[in-house]
Amino acid sequence: MVTVKAVVAGSFGGPEVLALVDAPDPVAGAGEVVVTVEASGVGYVDIMARRGEYGPLSVPGFTPGVEIAGVVTEVGEGVDGGWLGRRVFSQVQGGGYAQKVLVGADSLATVPEGVGAGEAVAIGVNGLVARIGLERAGVGRGDSVVVRGARGGIGLMAVQQAAALGAEVTAVVSRGRPDDRLEEFGASRVVPSAEAGASAEYDVVLDTVGGAEVGAWVSRLRPNGRFVLCGAAGGAPDTAFGEALLENYHKSPTFIAFSLGSLPGPAIVPQAQVLFEAAAAGRLRGVVQEVLPLAQAHQAHRLVEGGGLFGKVVLTP
Repeated sequence: MVTVKAVVAGSFGGPEVLALVDAPDPVAGAGEVVVTVEASGVGYVDIMARRGEYGPLSVPGFTPGVEIAGVVTEVGEGVDGGWLGRRVFSQVQGGGYAQKVLVGADSLATVPEGVGAGEAVAIGVNGLVARIGLERAGVGRGDSVVVRGARGGIGLMAVQQAAALGAEVTAVVSRGRPDDRLEEFGASRVVPSAEAGASAEYDVVLDTVGGAEVGAWVSRLRPNGRFVLCGAAGGAPDTAFGEALLENYHKSPTFIAFSLGSLPGPAIVPQAQVLFEAAAAGRLRGVVQEVLPLAQAHQAHRLVEGGGLFGKVVLTP
């Protein structure tokens, strides 16, 4: 039997549960393609899945990974043969940490020339979360936007895209001194969370961190402000954030919780295409912090879990 290499979480737990194994060589069925993977993105959702905290991947023995970039090397029945040999990106429902992955043909976005596979996954899910989150918050020119977790994958995408929309962006980082590089990505102001200043107010808070401070940030919305929770690197919000919403009822705050997993793959393809075209034109930058082989998936998880990254961790076959 022909096999490929894939990473499997044999049980829920720490990074040590991840192991590189032989898996069956995938065969494209009707409406499917096989993508030979060049890069797999490592995100916090993978950490949650490994711990058993992410519902869609709740059975031990799964392969993590929700985004891949690579080349279409086989097409199934009913799929346009023009996909063969094309460089693509796709969000997948697990299975991304592998040499080959089965993907529905209607969930493929073309990766244009000039955008590498690593950059594609650095932009991919992170860029989509940021783009759709900012869209749902109605961010526009002149808005004051604060991005929590601005050094991370979603944060970097949000800073760039909010600035491109004409917003004034405050980038909040979780530790250490402000990173001047964030100003290169469009931030007007960069501050550690401990020094963010309780008196400042914002039209939009885009929060990739979550945790116990959500309520405090809700309280810093201006009248008719919008809060977008699109990550939980700091854990689930304290239930007291509901009290903050009620205490600020007079300001008519809007609270939006957004997970990209709530949207089917075909629905996000046009959005992904816009992001990749922007990258090819030099208007958006995907930042790769570290590239590791599949066999070091456990180390990739330790890096993401440890925090303090600037950009994306990527696995390659």
